[in-house]
Amino acid sequence: MRLRFLAPAAALSLAALVPASEARACGGCFGPPVIQQSGATVVTGHRMALTTSPTQSVLWDQIQYAGDPKEFAWVLPVHHGAVIEESTDAWFETLEAATVAQVTSPQYVCPSVTSPQGCGASFAGAAFDEGSAGTGGDGGPPPVTVLHEGTVGPYETVTLATDTPGALNAWLTSHGYNIDSDIQPVIDAYVAEDFDFIALRLLPNKGIRTMKPVRVVTPGAAMSLPLRMVAAGTGSNVAITLYTITEGRLEADQYSNIVFPQSQLIWDFKASSSNYATLRGQLLQKDAGRTWLTAFAAQGALLSPSYSGSYYNGGFGGDYYGGSIATTYVQQGQSNGETTDSSCTNAFDQIADSTDLVVDACPPGVMPNDPSCGQLAPGQIDARTLACGPLDDIAVALTGLHPRDVWLTRLEANLPRAALAKDLSLTPSASQDPVSNYMLAPTGINEDGLCPAQVPPLSMIAPGYGKAAGSGRGVDRRAAFGYAVMGLLMAGAVVRRRRRR
Repeated sequence: MRLRFLAPAAALSLAALVPASEARACGGCFGPPVIQQSGATVVTGHRMALTTSPTQSVLWDQIQYAGDPKEFAWVLPVHHGAVIEESTDAWFETLEAATVAQVTSPQYVCPSVTSPQGCGASFAGAAFDEGSAGTGGDGGPPPVTVLHEGTVGPYETVTLATDTPGALNAWLTSHGYNIDSDIQPVIDAYVAEDFDFIALRLLPNKGIRTMKPVRVVTPGAAMSLPLRMVAAGTGSNVAITLYTITEGRLEADQYSNIVFPQSQLIWDFKASSSNYATLRGQLLQKDAGRTWLTAFAAQGALLSPSYSGSYYNGGFGGDYYGGSIATTYVQQGQSNGETTDSSCTNAFDQIADSTDLVVDACPPGVMPNDPSCGQLAPGQIDARTLACGPLDDIAVALTGLHPRDVWLTRLEANLPRAALAKDLSLTPSASQDPVSNYMLAPTGINEDGLCPAQVPPLSMIAPGYGKAAGSGRGVDRRAAFGYAVMGLLMAGAVVRRRRRR
């Protein structure tokens, strides 16, 4: 199988609506040669989310693919002490729906025979998505140590360690992983840098069509992702969507970082769409493709209902679902059948503006009700109160953070293969201003038919712009006055005819 990061393809149905260590989880996807050559299974990308704090770092990863996943296999480079856990479908579904770009049309104002009023275009939005070990005998391969074996959701997992160059390549090859010759030096480089590896394979007869997301939890802070391993199985470009959850807005270090220029948006009323996708593609090609787009960024977005505007289904005037991203995450989990518990939603509202520290009182791998779980000190928030049964991604994401200071940022890129020669480092953004995913196109085209044939359009309302559609000029006050006079004259003619009758 081939690995590729993802610009997300699954939209959420809202009807139910300097670091101490580094956690690295995005990895290479490998399969038997016959699978790769036949094209039966093709990995189309990854969705990732990274949260980092002094306490721990967590990287969520979900592979998306086309074809038959029965030979699916996945290798993740990780640091010592990393633990792999099953995540929930609702997690990425909610992050996607809450942060995906929404473009709305301008609104025309049509003069009426009685008084000017809006007609024609409504605020209809368009969403865009744009990724047991052999020890070897005499003459055999060098030893690889199996640190852990188990199952996580639909996967069987094994954690491996070696300090011998070539040993892991030999182990993977002997266990059915097809390691390309250009990836073997990459694996050896991670071995030399003292990484462990987690290998995952789908359990047989699971009937899985969508890969269940997993998360890798590592002690300490993290500010980088191992893009070198991502080169396994990629084509000429890799589409990436990365959500970061930390106390500040982050961006890609040593890359071009941009925000979408809303003033260049044009709405085509005939096609009921905008030029957003075309412009986005052009922007991501700049600087030889080494460009990252900040598509969304907001402090408090996870827990504060003030960002519930992101949940207008279809843009302004659509169905409103309200609530915070965290609350919607629980609602989506219930819709998916992942839980029936909603008790944690009360805690979300209570801590949204808190400066206390979220703490996991239980040792790693211990159940929340285990006697070994400790007591909290004043000024601490129990992470266990932020979990609704298996829906614990919010609790895990906020551990080690102060809720009021937490930012959610969405970064997108379409990196060429050459950009995968080194790992991705993240750094605080020079701008700590929020970035909205809701954009109003200031210009419209093909607006014929929006207003009654006898009444030409007066103007379009586009806050912050004040230009007529497609004209490139401000609205002519004399023309507006002429339309108003014409409306009065027409109204007078109607009255005179009625009097004659």
